Amino acid sequence: MQEKIKDRAGRLVELLAKRGLTLSLAESCTGGGIAGGITDIPGASAVLAGGVVAYTPEAKVALLGLSPADLPPGCVGAKLTAAMARQVQALLRTDLALAVTGALGPQSPSPQVQVGEVYFALVGLAQSQGLKFNFAGDRETIKEAAILAGLDCLLRFIKEVVSCPVFPG
Repeated sequence: MQEKIKDRAGRLVELLAKRGLTLSLAESCTGGGIAGGITDIPGASAVLAGGVVAYTPEAKVALLGLSPADLPPGCVGAKLTAAMARQVQALLRTDLALAVTGALGPQSPSPQVQVGEVYFALVGLAQSQGLKFNFAGDRETIKEAAILAGLDCLLRFIKEVVSCPVFPG
């Protein structure tokens, strides 16, 4: 699995550098795994401004400035993830931001959230996108799948948004 992460992170760093874009991350369930994969790549410092691992509700409030009233049960969901992406992008002043929340298991953090349910939000270049995945497996398998999916989401987002006429690639 590490080779897959390294391959995708390498392609991401190359693509960001080629397009002259910067990235910030707000990770919850992946625990900094996306940032870790990216920082394993030489040249990452030219494109990755930084990231926040906001794992608990308290960290989401303290580090990202979110309101406790905006945190859904289990701290997993589309609206929360979008707010995390907007906040980290504003804090680190990057072109793009990715945020992720989810439930790794073995138990769900809330009756409203299923184990394996993972949300991603991407913002930047006057665009935003939210994605939901339902991964199967144990905690480690779900976490690794989420890290890979986050890298894949970023690669697709950059290729789709930056290659449009407004942002020539």
